[in-house]
Amino acid sequence: MNPLRKITDGVTDENIYRRIGWMYLSFFLLYASVTMLSHYLLPEGILRGKHPIISRLEFSPNLWVSMLQVFGYNLIPTFLIIGANLLAQESRLSKGRFVPVGYTAFWGLTVLFAILVGTWSFEAAVPPLHYKLVRIFDIFHHAGLLEFSAYLLAAVTSFKFTLWYSDGKKIVASRKWKDVKLTRPEKTSLILAFVLLLCAAFVESPGIIQLTG
Repeated sequence: MNPLRKITDGVTDENIYRRIGWMYLSFFLLYASVTMLSHYLLPEGILRGKHPIISRLEFSPNLWVSMLQVFGYNLIPTFLIIGANLLAQESRLSKGRFVPVGYTAFWGLTVLFAILVGTWSFEAAVPPLHYKLVRIFDIFHHAGLLEFSAYLLAAVTSFKFTLWYSDGKKIVASRKWKDVKLTRPEKTSLILAFVLLLCAAFVESPGIIQLTG
């Protein structure tokens, strides 16, 4: 079976645990490949100074206030993913499978994050490639994996929120909000998504305060 088709089938499986597993696989594959390509093909620091948080927003020097500000900012992509999942498009790779648009938003955020890391568009000395790849696993000093785990859980849970199904040209099926029913694991996963966002904000805030002075 085509690997991309297998991933498509996995992320649209009815079982939330399978959706989570396959979505994590798609995330790490995309993150690693784009990070490596960016490292070798794109100019170093190409997005430096263009980080949407640091360059456009002002943060309080108080850790707890800053944490809440970061948490509020990170709610934007989270609700974007959830809202986008109201619409799903039929997959070209797996007939009969409808992929929520929020998944595409999640993968787009992953690509942007991987480019930031691959080109090392941060205010620091450029590390070797292997450090760029494994940095994400240091969740006590870097919030990336916590944030994307939250986005991921929001995506796979709101998979059930889809109300309109499109073939790419028109709506071919729809349902009402009252038909949406989440299982207990899905409800727990949605709550966990927001807990992880709060943890990510706590990890990220000290670094932002330091950079913004």
